[in-house]
Amino acid sequence: MCKRLLILNIVVLIGSQTVWADWDPELEAKAAAERAAAQRAEQARQQQAQHMLDAAKAKAEREVMNGKRKALGAAVQEKSDAEVDRLYQARTRQNQQEAERLSAEARAALSSGQGAAAVKQVTGKTLQELEKKYGQ
Repeated sequence: MCKRLLILNIVVLIGSQTVWADWDPELEAKAAAERAAAQRAEQARQQQAQHMLDAAKAKAEREVMNGKRKALGAAVQEKSDAEVDRLYQARTRQNQQEAERLSAEARAALSSGQGAAAVKQVTGKTLQELEKKYGQ
């Protein structure tokens, strides 16, 4: 048993000496410097890409805000972006409500009287049947 342990220790010592013999501190330092340089270059690329992305987002936001200002007219040109957003949303809600009102009026007109007769004559179905079929 002692001989086996002695042989095992010798093998371990020889193996560890081989590892130390292959180690080159200058080569390791050079490789570490190359890895650090590559990492710095990658960080620089990522920062440049992020800068480009931020610039593109800022430009898109400016264009959207300019479009909102144009849609709202000259009265909002001097207002803050937050105020322009609030006014634009209010106008959009108002337009949506108006569209829903007009749609309800059109449905009412096409569901009764001459409108209903015209829909049935053209399509062969009532407005309710068409809405049921097409999910309105």
